[in-house]
Amino acid sequence: MKWLWILLVGYAGTCGASVKAVLFDCDGTLVDSEPAHWIAWRRAMNDFGSDLTVDDYYAYAGKSAVTNARLFAERMGQDCAAPLLEKKRAYYEELCQAGLPSIEPTIRFLHWLVANKESLGIKLGVCSAAKRVNILEHLRHLEIDHLFDIILSGQDDLGDYSDPEGVNKPKPYIYQHAMKLLQVLPHDTVVIEDSGPGVLAGASAGCFTIAVPNAFTQQHDFREAHWQLPSFEGMSGEDVLDRVHALQTSRRPAPPS
Repeated sequence: MKWLWILLVGYAGTCGASVKAVLFDCDGTLVDSEPAHWIAWRRAMNDFGSDLTVDDYYAYAGKSAVTNARLFAERMGQDCAAPLLEKKRAYYEELCQAGLPSIEPTIRFLHWLVANKESLGIKLGVCSAAKRVNILEHLRHLEIDHLFDIILSGQDDLGDYSDPEGVNKPKPYIYQHAMKLLQVLPHDTVVIEDSGPGVLAGASAGCFTIAVPNAFTQQHDFREAHWQLPSFEGMSGEDVLDRVHALQTSRRPAPPS
């Protein structure tokens, strides 16, 4: 029977329902920044004689700024991606000066995780497609920058990765890099995202991925999410982890016979 015990232990170790790391996106997940992003893009495009309605912006929310600058320049038929991005960043920084509001239900869940971090044995991180300076600005304004074991930027912290299509979301590299630094495995890692590109990044990295859309991302494709919910409102931390455990368990393959 010794071989059977070894087999079952190995099976539980690779497929067991557990959470050892929770990784949050920032924009649209922790901070309600999408309205400011839209306004900044619209102002920048106005400077180039074009416009961007809020309905038009829905399809671009969640993509990296570099990607959107290229897409908007193509849309306008102008070779202006670099100056467009520069203007957008300046307008966005202006809007951020007063501080942007938090997404409070997610922040409450984060604080619960922090309060129970030691007993749960969970590590916490932020993995955002934004520039590091903007991520830190948001987290400091919300007074939560000190709560994380790791903070990663898809624009500034993935220099060791190479991909002709780019390394930022929806590619999985930022989550793979976070897990490497935190020394956790994909099946023990939960990713919380608000956008289609972010969900695809988390799921492609092998993580249990939760989609919590906001008003700007509700129309995104979330088929890759393992759990989608409108908000963490009304849910305790225990409720969330219990639901994750139940869904993890339901995804496990049948044990070998």
